[in-house]
Order: sequence, then C-alpha cells, then structure tokens
Amino acid sequence: MTRAKISIADVNRLLQLYDPNTDINASNNMKRSVLSSKLTKIGFYGQRNNVNAVEQAINAVVSRRQFMRQTQAATVIQQRIRKWFNQREQQRLTREEQLQMEQEQLQKQREQDIKELREEFDPELLDEEGIFDPDRYRQQQHQLRAQEIEERRRKQEEDRQARQAQLLGEFHNVQDMNIDILFETDQQEISDYIRTHEQYVFHHLDTDNDVIMLCDIQNEEQFNKINNLALSRFNKDTSTLWFNTYNQSDVNQKKPSKQYYDNISSLAHVDQLLDAVYRKEKGNVFKLAVDLGVIIERANGNAQELIIQYKYVLPVNANSEQRAPMEIRSQDNINTYKQYLRTVIGSMQERTNTDTHEKIVAIFSIMLFAFRYPLAGAAIPSLKQHIKRREIYYVDCKENLCFWTAYSFITMPNTKDKRWKDSSRIAEVKHIFNRVFGQQFHDSYKGFDFVNDIDNFINKEQVNVHLYTYETDPPHYELTQNYLVNDSAKQFNILFINDGINAHIMYISDVEALTGFRYCNICHKQAFRI
Repeated sequence: MTRAKISIADVNRLLQLYDPNTDINASNNMKRSVLSSKLTKIGFYGQRNNVNAVEQAINAVVSRRQFMRQTQAATVIQQRIRKWFNQREQQRLTREEQLQMEQEQLQKQREQDIKELREEFDPELLDEEGIFDPDRYRQQQHQLRAQEIEERRRKQEEDRQARQAQLLGEFHNVQDMNIDILFETDQQEISDYIRTHEQYVFHHLDTDNDVIMLCDIQNEEQFNKINNLALSRFNKDTSTLWFNTYNQSDVNQKKPSKQYYDNISSLAHVDQLLDAVYRKEKGNVFKLAVDLGVIIERANGNAQELIIQYKYVLPVNANSEQRAPMEIRSQDNINTYKQYLRTVIGSMQERTNTDTHEKIVAIFSIMLFAFRYPLAGAAIPSLKQHIKRREIYYVDCKENLCFWTAYSFITMPNTKDKRWKDSSRIAEVKHIFNRVFGQQFHDSYKGFDFVNDIDNFINKEQVNVHLYTYETDPPHYELTQNYLVNDSAKQFNILFINDGINAHIMYISDVEALTGFRYCNICHKQAFRI
C-alpha cells in the first residue's frame, strides 16, 4: 500500500518552522527534497509522511536551538559582568596602592618639615627652657598668613578699581558706528573689481555673427540656429523681451522700476545702450543692475562620438545680483560702469567654462535694470540703536567678508578684558576661509553663497546657523531659516539685511533682546514672547 505524502502546504509550513528564512518559491519537488535533507540532518528517520511526528521532531530541534542561543547569551552576559567586576576590583586595588603611596609621601614630607624646623627655628619660638614651642610657631604662622591675606585683598581691590576705571573710560570713548557703512554703494566694489581684473581685456574674434563671441565654436550650423532663436526674443516695438522674465518664485524680490533690453554685437553697442539709459533716466537717482544673455555650448560623449549641443539663457532680474550694481548720478558713473562691464566681459572670455561639459561661447543680449529709489541707508530706523546697544555687531570691511566677520564673533568673542580690533577679525576670517574652502582668500571673492556654501560651512565648523531678517510691516525682526548640523551645541545667530540689491550680514549677540522672543534650545523654531 502506497503511503500518502505530506501536502505541499504542510511542507511549506514545516520548512518555515525549521528556518523562517527558507525560500518557499522553489518547486514542490525541491521543497520536499529540502525537507527530507533537513530531517536527515536532525537525525529523524521515523515516519516522514506523518505530519505530527515530523512537526514534533522539528519543534524539538528548534526548541533546543533556542535554548542553546539563550544559554550562550547568558554566558556572554555572565562573562561581561565578571570582566566588569574584575576591572572595578583592579581599579579599587590600584587606587588603594596610590593612596598608600600618597600617605607615605606625606609622612616623609612631614618628617622633612619637622627636621628643617628644628634646624632653622626662630629664637622667639623657644620656650623658657630653650625647647621649640609648637604653639608659638602656630601663632606666628597664623599672624603671617593673616597679613598675607590682607595684602592680597588690598592688591585685588586696587586692580579691580583700576580695571573698572579703564572699562568705564573705554565705554565713554567708544565712537558711534557710522550706520551709512551698512548700506554703502557699490562704487568701491566696482573699482576694486576693475583693478583686480584689469588684465582680462576682451579680444575681438573675427566672425560674421551678430553677437559678442567669447571663443571659437565647434558646430557652426547648430550655433547659428540657436543664435537666431535667441536674437528673435527681442521685441523691437517695446525694446524688451516677448515675455516677462522676472523670477516669479520669489514674490518678495524687489522689482526694477524700468528694464531696458537689446541684442548686442560689440562692446561699443553696450556703451551706446548705457548712454541711452542714462539719457532716459536723467534726473532720477537710481541704481543700475545688469544681466547678460549668453549662449552655452555643451559637449557630451567622448572623443570618438562627441555630441555638440547649444542653448541660450535669457537675462533675468534674479541673476543681476551676481554682478555689482551702481548708483548712477552723473556721466562719470556711467563711464565707470562701462569700464566695469568691459572688464566683466573680458573676465568671462578668460574663463568660459561653467563646468566640465559646458562653456559660455557668446553673449547675445543685455538687460539693464533701473531701480529708482533712495539709498537704503535709513531703511531700518531701529538698526542704529541696536548696534549701539551691542545686540548686533558689524565689522567695517571693504571686501565681501560680512558673513565671515560675523562668524569671527564666535571664534574670537569680545570680553570685558579684551575687545578685538577689526583688522584682527579680518585676519582671522581669512584663516577660517582657508580652513573651510581649502584655499587662500582672493580679492575676486563674490561673497558667501548660502545655496552652495552653507552645508560645507556648517559641517566643517560644526555650528548651527540661525538666519534672522527685518520686516517693515510692522517693523520687527524674525527667524526665517535654520541650518543645523547633528550633535552640535554651537549656535551662530546672524541678521540678514537686503535692500533689494545689496546684502549685509551682522552677528546677533542677544537674540531675545533683538526679537523680543525666546526660542527653543532643541528645535530652534518654537518661540514665545518675553
């Protein structure tokens, strides 16, 4: 009589019972073979078609296996406890030996002191019989100690009064910070840029294109196609683009009063456009910002199969912040800005690569943004009083180092005994710059880029950065952004001021006094009014 085999469902169940990680997606024959091999492995040779008998055998093996694991775990715990106890016992014995040695040293020192006292005693310490009197000695030492303490107190009081008088004199002689330096025009920045980049002179390329060519191109046919598309975006009737190019993602961005757009083919054409803008805006006090429309060449593939593609990027208001604006009051300002743009274009020709695959090959248009508004020196009426109260610290520096000078108040904090000079802080931040970026500071540094630089900064310095801004309606300061790094207790609070074109960063020494709120020390977001 043929015995009935165990059903495949029971086979699956028994395999899972023996090993939960067993693959049950194999064929039925394979599963039965695996079950048979496992039963042989555990030494079961009974009725293998009897589900209950097989299950009991497997349960016995599984229970024994679990018992062995628990026994091993208990053994490990016991060994760890024994090891810990032995270590503590060894530490106790070592400490007792150290105490014994210290006691012996003290005893030897005491005997040496007594010997020296007996050899060099004061006659006043002798009693009537000429024997050393310890009571007289203790009384004399007590008097000497009291005199020493009194003299030390007198000197400490004199030093405290002198230091207090010095601090009071320094406090009364502190000069008021010139608030105008916070919103200084970019004239100095532009002059410095022209001076540091004067070696970059634009070299005209002999081509028939109606654009400013920065370098040779690899595919003239594709370039001409993209070039024609880019030039066609110019609306001659309105002297602007066919569509609004403002950055709609930032609703709070300051919009220019007027924009002037045109295609350009030479540096002389750029000069003509600047003169035209000055004539139209003459009589207005305005700031002039600029962005350039460029054509980018991208090379994909390798030397055997090189694919050349072109694209154009239109000028937009958001990108104008990458270049220094200038307050225009006279023709001299326009002439300076002409020289600045020539230097910028010459610098672009010197460094055309945007990354390893792309490079800027041509400039086809220019967008000039005119901002008609008074200078932002009085944009924040309460800022001056906060600086005087030392809730905000600012270092006067002609270079784009306001973020780094603010951070110097973390690495070099002022104290009652020491107030660091601006020159010392500038030297310190250049050292920090080298530590964070791995390179020396250079005069062409554009400033701290929160988008690209903040992660590297907080990880290198292990510091949490909290960004505060000023709102005018109603006037108040508020927390807008946190840049946090794990397991860091160091906090760096900064105030970010943006007048639409210029941006300034200052160190906040007292957040509660500045904002009127106390922020949570854990999440740094929740706050309550104080």
